[in-house]
Order: sequence, then structure tokens, then C-alpha cells
Amino acid sequence: MQITPRARFFRSLFRALARWVARTLTRQTITGQDTIPTERPLIFAANHASTYDALLLLAHLPPDTQWVGPGDFKLLFPANLLVPLAGIVLVKRAALDRDSIRLMSGALEVGANLALFPEGGTWEKRLDDVKAGAAYLSQLKQVPIVPLSFGGTYQVWGKIVRLQRPPVTIHFGEPLPPPPTGDRKARGEVLQTASRTLMQRIYAHLPPPDQARYDVAARAVYHGSIICRGSMYSASDVAHENEGSIHSAVTTHDFPVLAELASKPNLVSPLWRNARLPLKPLVQHSVYYAAADFVIAAERLQSAFSGAFAGYLNYRLGDDKAAAGMAELALLRDIALEAHHAGQRLRFLPRVEWG
Repeated sequence: MQITPRARFFRSLFRALARWVARTLTRQTITGQDTIPTERPLIFAANHASTYDALLLLAHLPPDTQWVGPGDFKLLFPANLLVPLAGIVLVKRAALDRDSIRLMSGALEVGANLALFPEGGTWEKRLDDVKAGAAYLSQLKQVPIVPLSFGGTYQVWGKIVRLQRPPVTIHFGEPLPPPPTGDRKARGEVLQTASRTLMQRIYAHLPPPDQARYDVAARAVYHGSIICRGSMYSASDVAHENEGSIHSAVTTHDFPVLAELASKPNLVSPLWRNARLPLKPLVQHSVYYAAADFVIAAERLQSAFSGAFAGYLNYRLGDDKAAAGMAELALLRDIALEAHHAGQRLRFLPRVEWG
């Protein structure tokens, strides 16, 4: 895949804009650029905590770099306009996307660099929750991987909007050689080991707060409860909770997957903000909503995960949690329907324990 003259023009324009934004609206510290090999092609692989990371790729990677982006949900403005103009390879991440693999391989074959995020997306995750795509392409085309450590980018847009000029760090690590080839039966483990090594290299050059976010994610255990304002569902299903003078009840059913989804801003954002699903009852935890609102939220999520967002949970949380999440949505719908008939209001309360 070659970069077209039209895409090259817009990339130059976007690159200048990205550099201005990074220089003016944040305080950048860049290290390790002298370690970048002069030979081409290269795979640049960075941690991914924010859409701002894409701007850093635009601003600081060589112009002949082919970028990879998400192609499995609707992008928000201005990304929905910029991505088509820049000729970015869009990946359908929840499936084996052979077309995108062909385009990425083609870019490397003609000598272009490739830039991607081996974690697969911005959602909050453990360090070892990494996809093998970068390692696979490195092995397939025998191209080294340059680790990129982006620090300070999590939730950075809010700070930029408030004109706080937050600190952002960028570290170019020493290139990693392609994973070894050998026994096809062991290929999956070889690629996964190489991917974990890549993330460990990236982690080593992140600021402490960014490292801590990975560490916390590795220990977090989620639980979720439905609090009812009104009479209890049944003696076997609920326990009393005192909230001042308000009589409430809490279902003893646990909703760990929905709690994890609702507790991670980057995980729920594409569903709530991009797809505009009616998820306020799940993401605004301090408010009681009409039970009918919970019915609608559960049904719309069920429909999304069976249709436009099929594979969303599987790719991000794994097959077991995806199946459990669908079961939780069905249970939530049943509880909310019963509460609706009883004229009750509900509140979703996620909580985190540390393992």
C-alpha cells in the first residue's frame, strides 16, 4: 500500500497542526529519538490511553509512516473527517480483518513505516492485556519494532480544554528484533511473549502515574449492585440499606461486567458518546432513574452487542466476560421491568475491590 499524493498533502497539513497543538497546549518532553534506526521500514508501537496519542504519532513520526486506526465504530468530530483524508488503515478489531492485514503488510513491503497501538485501543487495561498484531507483522515481514512510551495522555483532553498545559512525555525505545520463526504450533505463544516484552519495554519508560494505572488495573475486582428506591423485590433477592430517611433495597445479584464497563471511562465512551446509546443510568452512579430507563439501557446494549458492536466485549474483556455481560444485561432488564411495574426508581452502584 502506497500513500497517495492527496493523503500525503493532508498528512503534511495535519502534521503541522499536530505539532502546533502539542507544542502550544502541552509541555512536551521527548527522549530517545537518537535510537531510531535509519533503515526502513519500521513498526512504531505505542501504549494507548487517549485519542491524543494519535496526535503524537502525527507530530513526531517520519512522514512516510502508515497509521492504523479503529474501524469498528463511528468516529467523532474531527476524527471522522481527518481519518478518511489521511488515508489511515482502519481495522475491524473484533474480527480477523484480512483486508487491513493485507494493507499493513503492503505498506511494509513498499518500505513505508507502520504505526499502531499493540493494546488495540484506549480502554483501561492490564499491562499484559496486549494483542499480537504488531508482533505478527514484525515476524511476517522481518521488520523491527520501535517501542514508544506516551506518558501523561490519559484523560488529557479535559486538561487541555481547561488550558492547564499538562506535561506529556514521549520516549523512543531501542528497537526490538522480529520474533523468532520456528514451530508453527508454538507460534501463538511466541507472538504473545514478544507482545508482552514490547509492553514491558514501553512500561519501563512511563511516568509513575501511568505505570500505576496498569498496576491498579491488574488488581481490580469489580462488583455492581442495583439499589431500589421503594419496596423490595422479594425477601430472597434484596437486602436493606439505610439512606437517611429514604427506604431503599439492594439486589443481592452481582453485576461485575457491567460494573467494569461503567467504571472505565474509555471502555464505555464509544458506546455512550460515539454511538449515543442511552446509558446514563449505568454511568451516572449518584442518581436514581426511572426503572424504565434501565430497561431501555439494557435492551439497547443487548441490541448493540448483537449488532453494530458485535464482538466489542469479547475483544476488550474476553469471551467469558462477554458472555457473562450479556447474561447480566438480561437479568438487569428483568429486574428493571419488575421495578417498573412496582413504580420504583433504581440506581446502579459499581464498586471496586483490590485483589
